[in-house]
Parts: sequence; structure tokens; C-alpha cells
Amino acid sequence: MSASRPTLCAGLVVGLLLAAPAAEARFGKKSAPSSDSKDDKDSRVHAASPITPRSTHEASSYTPPADDDDDDDCCDTSGPSYTQHLYGDAPTYSSSALSDGEARDLADMAVRGRPPSPPSAPLDVRLGLNVGAMGGGTSGDVFLGIEGSTLGVAFQGTKLTLPTDDGTPGTDVIHLMAAHLSWAAVSTDRMRLRAEVGFSMASAPDVFLAGPSLAASLEACLVGPLDLEVRVQGTPAPYRQLDASAGVALHLGALNLRAGWRGLILDDAGLVDGVAHVDRFTGPYAGAGFSF
Repeated sequence: MSASRPTLCAGLVVGLLLAAPAAEARFGKKSAPSSDSKDDKDSRVHAASPITPRSTHEASSYTPPADDDDDDDCCDTSGPSYTQHLYGDAPTYSSSALSDGEARDLADMAVRGRPPSPPSAPLDVRLGLNVGAMGGGTSGDVFLGIEGSTLGVAFQGTKLTLPTDDGTPGTDVIHLMAAHLSWAAVSTDRMRLRAEVGFSMASAPDVFLAGPSLAASLEACLVGPLDLEVRVQGTPAPYRQLDASAGVALHLGALNLRAGWRGLILDDAGLVDGVAHVDRFTGPYAGAGFSF
């Protein structure tokens, strides 16, 4: 897949986010009382301001002492050997024909009575922190991803600290959280395309909301250690959220440095006071993280 197609898609999403009218009220916050009539109030929809291995050893062989001629009649040499007394009919192997690893596996089988467990699939862990400027305020993100060759889990939390929409002193704080199961539809050395499903939550000044969540993300190698990162997440109901970001990441061993642009739409669908409050934010972000 060419890196130009995801870049074009990300640009389209960000463009839609930028084409937003000015806002009059904050997502999840009750409207200030006004002198307008009830009919006028009911007809208003507020838009948002863009503001080491174990050692092994062999059992020492046992050689019975030489019998005297006088004791020939009292010793039955046809009986089971010392090794058979210990291990019964277990098969024996020559250590010279086995590698060290095979010898250890056979020793484990003899001690535990079962074959050794197969090695588990490796897990990739990604975690990091992003900070940015949005809506005249600041945003902070933490994220964690744990995945195997195909399946995984992903968590992301966002805190928005914004100036109040009505000019009163203080700030408005909005918390967003999403927890997803992820599936890698494409996984190669140069690209990883994921589909995600889970739930999301939003906490605003006057409301707490939760709903189902869907997401898709792409990581594609551009050149050398530089990657393209694109992510889109949405919540269709009971509130509406669209969160899209596009940027680049520089991989310096386990350390990753990233920067890009993010757009966010939040719509409480009138669940606070019957009036839909919509916020649209865009802004740059930068951050760092680890992958191992």
C-alpha cells in the first residue's frame, strides 16, 4: 500500500474537522440562561468554536560387585537391572546422540511426566505520551497497546483543558477514554493496519457519557526509521465523537518520537439540557513513547 493513500485520507478527515462553524456552548455543559423565548431556545443548536540453561547430569551407572563362585546360586542375574528398577520400561537415549537442548527437554519430560510447553508468541508493547494545543487550551494523551501477531488490546486517555466558553474565570476540563480490542488485518515488516472495537467514555462539566467505539489505525514505513501514523476513532451514540490524527514517528531503537496534527469533534446530542452542544477542535501534537 502506498503511503500517499493514507495521507490523503487523513488530510480529508482533518479538512472536514477544520470546516467547522464557531461554537457558542461547550460540549457537556449546560447553556447559560438567556432572555430568549422557549421556542427560540429549543431551535438553537450550538456549534463549536475552533478554539541460563539448567545444568544436566547423567545418572551414575551402577556396577554390581563381582560375585564369588560360592554365591552364584543365591544371585539371580536374570532380574531387572538397576536402571529398570528406577525407570521401569522408559526408553533410554544415548546422550552422545542428543543436543544439549534435547537432553534438557527429555530430562523435563522424565521429571514432570509431560512434554515441555511450546514457546509462547512474542508480545509487542507500545506506550507513550502526547501533548498538544487545541481549542485555545491544551491536550494531553496517554496510550498503551499490547498485541501479538494479530490480536491485541489498546487503551487511550485524553484530557482537554480549555478556556470557559462563557467568559467566566477558570477552565473547562473534558476527559475522554477509549478501550479497544484490536485485530491486525495486515501485518508486515513495513506496514500494520488495524481494526478496533470497544467502548469510549466522555466526562464533561455537567455530564458523563459512554458508548460503543470503533477505530482504525495504520503504521507504514516511509523511509528508514521514519513511519507514517494515521488513526481514526468514532463513537456513534448516545453521544457523538470523531477523533482523527495523522503524523510521523521517528524510531530510535526502543524510543519513538512523534509529531502531527489532530482533529476532534464532540457532540453531546442534547443529553445535558435538551440543546445540542458541539465542539470542534484542531491542533498540533508532539510526544514520545517506547515500544518493546
